[in-house]
Amino acid sequence: MSDTILVTGANRGIGLEITRALLDDGHRVLAACREPNKATALAGLSTGHRLDLLTLDVGDAASVATLPRALAGLTIDALVNNAGRMRRESGVDGIDHDDWARTFAINSQAPLRVATALKPNLLAATNARVMTISSRMGSIALATTGSIAYRSSKAAVNMTMRCLANEWADAEITVCVAHPGWVRSDMGGDDADLSTRESARDLVDLLQRLQPTDSGRFLNHDGSVIPW
Repeated sequence: MSDTILVTGANRGIGLEITRALLDDGHRVLAACREPNKATALAGLSTGHRLDLLTLDVGDAASVATLPRALAGLTIDALVNNAGRMRRESGVDGIDHDDWARTFAINSQAPLRVATALKPNLLAATNARVMTISSRMGSIALATTGSIAYRSSKAAVNMTMRCLANEWADAEITVCVAHPGWVRSDMGGDDADLSTRESARDLVDLLQRLQPTDSGRFLNHDGSVIPW
């Protein structure tokens, strides 16, 4: 069955590969990024009329506010909140507090802002799903050291999506967070376990089998549960 799925941060990395995997599976993808006119790799995935490129800066409230009008009347079966940012710091002495605030805006606040903007579109679906790409680095139970801005922003989005899952339970919209694995990307580095394509394939498979009983869960890319 073909779904219509919106992916944020679709122009590179895991987002690009999620878009590719969804298209391979026959879905229609609304691929959102800040500058689609420069997203040549993304545009190259076009398959018939199943790929639509959207201009969206998730960190800009005004940009997100354009979504309801641009997508009015369109059924969206799933939202993949993939857009994110990471700036590495060695410890508390290396934190740039302005950058930390920007990281929170994109990693923690933006997924909720996008999801709520798309609620009317999701309500029109029969199996609506919101999957936010988080990280096990946001798990309090698994916390170590370093990357405090990133870790805290992911812990915050985990709580945000857990609350959203509770609030949207009556609307029958499944909401979860997912860890993509340790991925060879700009964030994960060259020594990581998975390629972006391998991670994306797992995440798309997970998205396609999500059920209401998964709402509010913190899931690994393979579907196993991660401790909060």
